[in-house]
Amino acid sequence: MDVGLKRELEDKVRAGERLTREDGIALYESDDLAWLGGLAHEVRTRKNGDVVHFNVNRHLNMTNVCTASCAYCSFQRKPGEKDAYTMRIEEAVRLAKAMENENLTELHIVNGLHPNLPWRYYPRSLSELKKALPNVSLKAFTATEIHHFETISGMSASGILDELIEAGLESLTGGGAEIFDWEVRQHIVDHRTHWEDWSRI
Repeated sequence: MDVGLKRELEDKVRAGERLTREDGIALYESDDLAWLGGLAHEVRTRKNGDVVHFNVNRHLNMTNVCTASCAYCSFQRKPGEKDAYTMRIEEAVRLAKAMENENLTELHIVNGLHPNLPWRYYPRSLSELKKALPNVSLKAFTATEIHHFETISGMSASGILDELIEAGLESLTGGGAEIFDWEVRQHIVDHRTHWEDWSRI
């Protein structure tokens, strides 16, 4: 990025002006991470002071049984495999409660694409976890899992998300679309959720 554009972007940021799409692209393409980090730090401290908040996040994976066999995944197991597991909801709640004294603020839940679990298992599990840990944020399921729920429930993603939110869902996890480029993705990913599904959800 040339010096003139850098200075122009710095002036906009320091004046609190809204950046344009082109400004965003220029910042994205910048390889001067120290400069970019410095600008971001200025904005953060101007908005929030010199305060940092920490999230105490713990993972709870209720099942590792998955119909997919993605090349990068060491988590998934096929039904009947020695290390395959699926928790009863009561077991998931017991394990989550055991983490409560670690100043837990968020429970991060990701599962495999289980071929036999009914749709009702998922909202019920969130509802029970929320009852047991009312002050803990539930960050659960990837967009790939939501797409799987569409298949097993016959519902739309919108209806599924409404029901999960009512059960206690506060945010989705980011996984499931690590590779957006179809040319690369088709060699690595082994499930039906493509970028368009992930984005829609």
